Amino acid sequence: MIEYKGLDGITDKDFDPYFGIAKLDEQLKGIPSKKVVLISASPSVGNEVFGYQIIHKNITSGVKVLVFLNRTSPQSYLTEMKEYDFPANENLFIIDAYSGITGIKSDETDHIRVIGNPYDKEEVRTKVLKELGNGYGLLVIDSFSLLADFFDFSFATSFMNDIKKEVVSKDSAAVLLFTDWGYEKQNVDKLLSNVNSTIEVKGIEKRVIFGQYFAVLKCDWIEENPAFSSVLFKAMKPGGIKVYFPKILVTGPTDAGKSSFIHSASKNAVSVDKLGGTIALDHGTVDFQGYRADLFGTPGQERFDPLLKMLGGEAIGVFLVVDSTKPEQFPRAVEMLRKTETYGLPVVVIANKSDLDGALKKEEIREKLHLDSAIILIQTVAEDLSKVDPNEPTKLKEAGINEALSALFKQLT
Repeated sequence: MIEYKGLDGITDKDFDPYFGIAKLDEQLKGIPSKKVVLISASPSVGNEVFGYQIIHKNITSGVKVLVFLNRTSPQSYLTEMKEYDFPANENLFIIDAYSGITGIKSDETDHIRVIGNPYDKEEVRTKVLKELGNGYGLLVIDSFSLLADFFDFSFATSFMNDIKKEVVSKDSAAVLLFTDWGYEKQNVDKLLSNVNSTIEVKGIEKRVIFGQYFAVLKCDWIEENPAFSSVLFKAMKPGGIKVYFPKILVTGPTDAGKSSFIHSASKNAVSVDKLGGTIALDHGTVDFQGYRADLFGTPGQERFDPLLKMLGGEAIGVFLVVDSTKPEQFPRAVEMLRKTETYGLPVVVIANKSDLDGALKKEEIREKLHLDSAIILIQTVAEDLSKVDPNEPTKLKEAGINEALSALFKQLT
């Protein structure tokens, strides 16, 4: 079971039901009972994985989940979930409205209920609402747009209102997966106006899709009504939905500890180096608390300065690594940050080797680097200095790494 602990220290188990997706649970505090959520996707970006992940996170926490399925067969659905590392368990129940569409015979089991005629709107309505009364904590409909296609938007709107009444009376919740296939705007707007929360899933497109994002358009249970930001994501096999930062720059003077930071934060980091010193770049992929980020490290030698602007291009955040024992390198660190041309991006300063003799205190480092009070400074130390190999990146303690990642990721979202 994949678990995460939010950047604010809130675990996914604090919500019931919940999304099980980093940032959504942090922003919305889970899915309260008696609420209906619509996940609305553009045709170019699927929302199926959102459904898989929401289902899996809830069934593995003991929530009984009912899935109305008209998009594919139950067998294919469960296989696809498993490919994302989201296997089913005894808490998952499916209403099969797909087999009747294809004419495939399907027998009811303890966990699969069958709709004989999925084109009969009253059979669909009655079967779902009746089954929902059997103690389910969450209903997932995949797909709600197909219901509008099979019947019409007046039925879809009416059915949604029935679901809202039922989840209120049964102290349950519902998630509706919807794809906007170019429907009339007034029909879509009516659907959106009738739910408690809408999450938009879209692609960033220019001839091809080169990014995907989700955004909370509305949520009526968050009293402070914050301005929700758009969040880039990737759908990973296995792993599911991960909030995604495509490029974070790690820069700083020679031997400050850039490679150590990247290799300690990532399990698959690679370096282009010579005799233990980075001469081109480091790269590593970080998986942390439901977030994924690609780290790109710069060389520290001045002869590679022409690369800094190129490496800083398209970065969305920066880690500036300095050696706490070498204040004489601080001007060089500031110069490197300037040459990356990453002005205005969120920056976290990593004060490495902070436990060594002669290491400056936080206040002293701030003063000598002329840091604005808003810039976060994190101290890091090696795990075990007795095991340091001069030709390999030194492993840093997890606490400092996690504190630094959390500090920057919060700023990026």
